[in-house]
Amino acid sequence: MGSIIHIWKPIEFNDYWVHTDTSSFDELAASWYEKRKGFKEGNKDFNDFLNKLKRQHAIETGIIEKLYDLSEGITQTFIKEGFIENFISHEDTNIPASQLMGYLKSHFEAMDFVFDLVKNNRPLTKSFILELHQLILQHQDYSIAIDALGNSVRVKVLKGKFKEQPNNPKREDGTVFEYCPPIHVDSEIEKLLSIYQDLEVEQIHPIIIASWFHHAFSQIHPFQDGNGRIARLLTSLILIKHQLFPLNILRNDKPEYIKALEKADKGAPNDLVKLFGKIQRRNIEDYLKDIIKTGMSIITNEIV
Repeated sequence: MGSIIHIWKPIEFNDYWVHTDTSSFDELAASWYEKRKGFKEGNKDFNDFLNKLKRQHAIETGIIEKLYDLSEGITQTFIKEGFIENFISHEDTNIPASQLMGYLKSHFEAMDFVFDLVKNNRPLTKSFILELHQLILQHQDYSIAIDALGNSVRVKVLKGKFKEQPNNPKREDGTVFEYCPPIHVDSEIEKLLSIYQDLEVEQIHPIIIASWFHHAFSQIHPFQDGNGRIARLLTSLILIKHQLFPLNILRNDKPEYIKALEKADKGAPNDLVKLFGKIQRRNIEDYLKDIIKTGMSIITNEIV
């Protein structure tokens, strides 16, 4: 018989988070924020890069959650060209092309919804979180759950509503992970948002705020399904508010990501903060490389 691991603890922010390592991001922070001042709304190069990041986020978040597989080749094509169903061949994915496109487009719309909230300076609220959940699940009607006998069963998903039954996943070794009971979800989300606002007022480092929020939300696990996708979107929202890039966890990041979350569950959040800082640095460096490449192409074309 497997053990039971109690993931959820009443939400709080403590000194373990304050003393985490943000140096990977900090080394670039000053120069990034200086460059960021010049990116006015309508800057084509910057907007093109953001759209690539949005498409990358939409693709990778579903792969991490095992909603689908997608080959690396078509992934790069989609990131560069957009979600065009005719580009997909039978070998590229493990689900029908129309279903894949539904997932990708709803994920992309959700990221646009996040950017709109930031642009319009709307506060992060419980109702927004529920709207976001409704949006990402618009093309998903069922999730897979394990019944009392250990059988996989299809369960109709609740869209835009917090869970009504416990959602405690069981691993192959029988270990059960217990998240926040449904009865406490509403109050814990309210507490999460309240502490988040306090951290913003206190001007805690944005990478730390984003990492803490992601972990706390994951511990609550407020929805029947879609918790990981929503956690990454809300973390992205916090980063975007701070003139940074979305949280794009790639498929190759997943082992490190899961281990870092599990360490944070045990009161050791440093690896999670370091990972999020590293991902933010990767995005910044990719953007700067993209700008250099674009500039070289313009110069080459002018010479020709």
